[in-house]
Amino acid sequence: MKIKKWLKRIGIVFLVLVILIIALIAFMVVDIMKSEKKLNKEIEEIQNILDATEFNEAAYKEKLNQTVTTGDYYKVERAYKNYLRDCLKITKSIVGFYDKLEIESLLTMDNIKADGKEFFKTRTTLNSYGEELDKLKTEFDSMADEKKVMSYLKEDIDKYYIDYYKEIIGDIKHTEETKKLLKYLDDSSIIIKSTRKVFDFLSEQKEHWVIENDMVLFDSQELLNQYQTIVTEIIDLANKVADNSEKDTNEKEDNV
Repeated sequence: MKIKKWLKRIGIVFLVLVILIIALIAFMVVDIMKSEKKLNKEIEEIQNILDATEFNEAAYKEKLNQTVTTGDYYKVERAYKNYLRDCLKITKSIVGFYDKLEIESLLTMDNIKADGKEFFKTRTTLNSYGEELDKLKTEFDSMADEKKVMSYLKEDIDKYYIDYYKEIIGDIKHTEETKKLLKYLDDSSIIIKSTRKVFDFLSEQKEHWVIENDMVLFDSQELLNQYQTIVTEIIDLANKVADNSEKDTNEKEDNV
């Protein structure tokens, strides 16, 4: 009888432990689901800020500087937001570059008069533009590299969270936004190089042109044709880039 009672007590204790374990697992599952729901909502709100017609940098930074999850989801959230923070830095650097870019002013007659006929200052400026733009393009392009993306997830965590991180980051390299920006940077690089050709040409042919009535005049029709071809290439490409930029802006506004 004593053995039976003892076995019965063990059975009861075991059943209680099983119930506690099940309850604990259920609690953990619910907690995990809540954390994922919180992070999904946070990601959605961040995306809404990015998709808005007017970018609210203050609201964006506030999102990136806060955390709404704990545990492994916190590790994913922190990696995700650190990645976005660095993307923002590079994007601002690109915007800052275009703010100081002065291609049009270099092509003015005032600059041609002031810096001709060797154009040392102008060509140095264009070389600097080209180098800086190439550097920015490389940095931006590297942010879309999978190895770079995964480097932000420094902690060892389960495959489920790694896959979740990849899912919320998405395939950055092949998004339309990334493709458009890289194309814009490439086109800008071509414009800078084409502008450099103008001043290389003028410098090489310095004995064959003069300025009269605020116009560059050559002593042969052949040289004039070559000069006009180079300038036309710049104008056509600049107009194409401007048209594409306006088209992208209008499409974004239509989708809001």
